[in-house]
Amino acid sequence: MIGMAHAVLQVGLCSAIARQRPETVVTAQVRLVDRRNTPRFDRQFRFERGDDDNPKVLEFDAPQGTYRLDVTVPKYGCASSQYLTFISELDRSIDVLLSAGRTARTEPLLIDGASPQSFSYVQPTFVLLDKNATACNKPVGETVPFQVDVENDQDAYYASLYADPSLAARQPLQLALRLRTPTHQYHYVRVPIPFPMPWAGWPSNVRFDVTQDEIDGLASQPVDTLLCLHLWETKVYF
Repeated sequence: MIGMAHAVLQVGLCSAIARQRPETVVTAQVRLVDRRNTPRFDRQFRFERGDDDNPKVLEFDAPQGTYRLDVTVPKYGCASSQYLTFISELDRSIDVLLSAGRTARTEPLLIDGASPQSFSYVQPTFVLLDKNATACNKPVGETVPFQVDVENDQDAYYASLYADPSLAARQPLQLALRLRTPTHQYHYVRVPIPFPMPWAGWPSNVRFDVTQDEIDGLASQPVDTLLCLHLWETKVYF
């Protein structure tokens, strides 16, 4: 049976709320919407403005899956919207920054997976390589710039990858997971999926679990080389 995930939202205040008196009570509407635009969670939270600008913490339980998270404060015209994934029975911390007006829709590819707490120590991120200039077990060249956001929690990681329109001229591209070594060099693990992925109104989700044994096994692998490790399993959900 699939369990629930626990979400901890750290909500950064927009300027309209930040200007209010400390005793002001703010009402925020938090909604999780699935790909059919059906709300799976819809609740109001109230909190005091307080005497500082630290993020306000809101907590709730959510079903496993990929959703659009909408946080709105209608009274002050502030909102935030983002796509994210929850993994069954794992806690997830989410940074939410409220801004004035409607938030623009983004088109990310979501990659996430279970991982040990030590995973954050190797500073995981995803990079793009020129596929014509890169091959398995060969040195990697320069990376192709693009936006990627990675969040590390105690039992999992969550990444959002954004395809800049300029990437169309750089095809074909190879996606890789980059991990830092204790000597400040890097291991590159091939992620065998196309990027960018076609956008059909909802983000694709890639499950890419990482174990402690897999991290330890990289110690014997060459650095600055594209590693095509078949034991690292990737699952893609559309």
